[in-house]
Amino acid sequence: MRTEQHPERSMPEVSDDVEVTLEKVYGIDNGRELMCDVFTPGVQPSQPRPAIVFLHGGSWLSGGPSQFHFHSGYLASKYGFFAISVDYRLSGEAQFPAALQDSKCAVRWVRSQAEEQNIDPNRVCVSGGSAGGHLTSMIATTAGIEDYEGSGGNDGFSSHGDLTIPINGEFDMWDLVEKGSLIDAMVQFIGGTSEKMPEKYDELSSVQRVTHETPPALLLHGTEDRCVSHEQSIAYAKALKAKGVHAEVELYEGKPHAWFNNEPDRTIVLHRMEKFLVEQFGLSAIRDS
Repeated sequence: MRTEQHPERSMPEVSDDVEVTLEKVYGIDNGRELMCDVFTPGVQPSQPRPAIVFLHGGSWLSGGPSQFHFHSGYLASKYGFFAISVDYRLSGEAQFPAALQDSKCAVRWVRSQAEEQNIDPNRVCVSGGSAGGHLTSMIATTAGIEDYEGSGGNDGFSSHGDLTIPINGEFDMWDLVEKGSLIDAMVQFIGGTSEKMPEKYDELSSVQRVTHETPPALLLHGTEDRCVSHEQSIAYAKALKAKGVHAEVELYEGKPHAWFNNEPDRTIVLHRMEKFLVEQFGLSAIRDS
């Protein structure tokens, strides 16, 4: 396994056939370096390969890319994915739309690597958990809106996702307001309360933005999520289907918010994601799991 790493970062545990680069710069916004962790197979597949962009959770104000190291390493090893886990600006540093702009910049950067890394630019999946699930859905529903693109770089490439896999994501800010959940986090992320900035809560409710061009989605959610109701995933899938977009929902009985971070649920969820990716992208394994 060839590695590059920042001296303060420990390397993730991955199989020997996976190469890892930590803190790879994917963009620069006003002098601020934007970084991601990159996972690739040691031997590049002969055919153009899929890519996946992971966006971590943490209520838009915390968290980091290590949340999806396990998933990235697995998909790189078994299917040859070019997998990245993204470090985007948190709300303590910059409010919306910074996190969305960074996430879109990461997708553009992946496509900019298509020739060098033998990536199929038409098979790019975006996935994330909680706040990362919200950003995933926003990428899916804001294609072509210039204000959300930012100035991080690689402007000549598309920031859309061909597939999305949001995990316990927030798709309806008004549902959170009604339930009194994540109020402080939303205020910090958005810049104001729902009373003072109702238009922003609409703007950030991706369930209101679904069109027939929104990419297919697999939505994963625990039924005992007291932070973000699983009904949000059901409603988002219903909105997709109403526009003729393929959508699947997998509910996990009795599971709380962010249940997928720990074993055995982490592997269970990963295999459900794998099934969706294989079916939608027509994948074949390059090695046994």
